[in-house]
Amino acid sequence: METFETKLPAKRKLLGMTTSGFDPSSRFRFIQFIPWLQEAGWDVDHRPNRPDRQWSSPLGGRVPRAVHHRAGKLAMKINRLRDIREASRFDLCFMNSNLAGDGLFFEKRLFQANSRVVFDFDDALFAGKNEAAVRWVCQNAAWITPGNEYLADYARRFSHRVTVIPTVIDTDAYAVRNWQQVDRSRMVRVGWSGSDQSIRHSLFPYLPLIEQLQRKLQFEFVIVTNTRPELPTGSLHWSFTPWTVAGEAALESTFDIGLMPLVDNAFQRGKCGLKLLQYMASGLPVVGSPVGVNRDIIQDGRTGFAATSEQEWGQALETLISSFELRASMGSAGRERCVDHYSIRRWLPKMLRVFDRVCRKSLADGVPDAYCKPAWN
Repeated sequence: METFETKLPAKRKLLGMTTSGFDPSSRFRFIQFIPWLQEAGWDVDHRPNRPDRQWSSPLGGRVPRAVHHRAGKLAMKINRLRDIREASRFDLCFMNSNLAGDGLFFEKRLFQANSRVVFDFDDALFAGKNEAAVRWVCQNAAWITPGNEYLADYARRFSHRVTVIPTVIDTDAYAVRNWQQVDRSRMVRVGWSGSDQSIRHSLFPYLPLIEQLQRKLQFEFVIVTNTRPELPTGSLHWSFTPWTVAGEAALESTFDIGLMPLVDNAFQRGKCGLKLLQYMASGLPVVGSPVGVNRDIIQDGRTGFAATSEQEWGQALETLISSFELRASMGSAGRERCVDHYSIRRWLPKMLRVFDRVCRKSLADGVPDAYCKPAWN
């Protein structure tokens, strides 16, 4: 008797719909996997929003700029509708965050066109006005791949088809700090890397503390982000390095210590620790807030330090700044941990198993195909 496996095409088709072609969530949750997925036998068609969700008109003048911006947003929605119209031709659809804006207009049409949708998210999208929409997608997705257990706890309230796939790093692509070649006489560089959207909510609340510690410990402070920020501080000595893709994989030449401060609130508990992983992949020691998944990533005292209070932040930085050998050993340990636990090679097999299971519609506990169909309520 012919098995279901023999009915599957030799090369299955995957439609990946992401927020953009460059934002961190799209790049690290899907785009970086594309070559690996292709090597595993998937025919991948990547469709970011065109133009992207954050698009703004380059025109001068308030009226022309506003008209051009609206035209771009309309084009984005038309392009997304075209993607959805073609979704039925694919064996699997990967949906990153939401499709083209608030609400469920596009999501409902996608789920109607193709029930085999994997919903992936790496932020607490439910912590705000979009909770109802996120809940609906979780209820109707063929599978959900949240980036950590905090996000998964929310998804499991509405579905048993949940597999945590953490944000990971292509560790092979990162230059690794050679501590034997570092000039020990120069001032230690403490750094923060992140988007111009996250800096205000994560780094800014810690700037008074960093300024205070800098006066005591004497270190350079380096910020890597998209555009030069206007910091709400007057006496902090800092330098700005514009973010680039190449520079992101060369943080080992930019920092000596990487920071990831967070505020313990509902949204930031959902963060997936990308900054920590980038520092560690570069062979650098880290200091971070033990909020959300940061508690799991940081091995306190081995790969860096977890710090909550001002005293703990001060002790962590003072200890690392004062000891070159400790920076080197923790950086090496962090690199090893990132390769072993947070690399593409480590997690690709699990992603492939999820995709294969959804493609075959052999859901857990013998749930029939009809269970995947969206409920229009």
